[in-house]
Amino acid sequence: MDKNNFKIIKQSLGNVIYSQKTQEMAAIRKQGYVTKIKWANIILVGLVFLFLFLDLLSPNSNFYNYISIALTVSETLFLIFQLSFNPEKETIEHKNTANKLWLMREKHLNLLTDIKNEIFDFAENSQIRDELTKELSNIYKEAPQTNNDDYRNASTALNGNQKPKVDDDEYINFLPENLR
Repeated sequence: MDKNNFKIIKQSLGNVIYSQKTQEMAAIRKQGYVTKIKWANIILVGLVFLFLFLDLLSPNSNFYNYISIALTVSETLFLIFQLSFNPEKETIEHKNTANKLWLMREKHLNLLTDIKNEIFDFAENSQIRDELTKELSNIYKEAPQTNNDDYRNASTALNGNQKPKVDDDEYINFLPENLR
């Protein structure tokens, strides 16, 4: 068995698994943000209509008119904010990156299985490993940014409440029984 390539690919697999889970956590965080923005938008639009209706019912008072104008301006600014930053697009990018990383995870597992079963020789193992590394590099180049909270949540999801760690014991947990 090609132990050196096996160890390198196993470490890469652990990194891919963390990256995939981090992207999933970022997508969940962004989706929560999108949901809050949508609810805020619904509430703001509802308030605009409410105060416009109240203004129609009391034509002698300018109070509701001024509130309606202020809410309409706020809604317009809020809409410009939504169009400028587009958090829904970011959520989709995180999900797409997580899906690409899932495929990379499966390719790494398949290569580890092939190495363990001695399907390829050393040169072929190295060539396939290098191709996976290039493919993974392209995914990382296009990946949207995550933050420390996303990584912490990914670590908790993968390890329970343990501190983030990257060692052989952890990688073993990610491998199927026959590859340990």
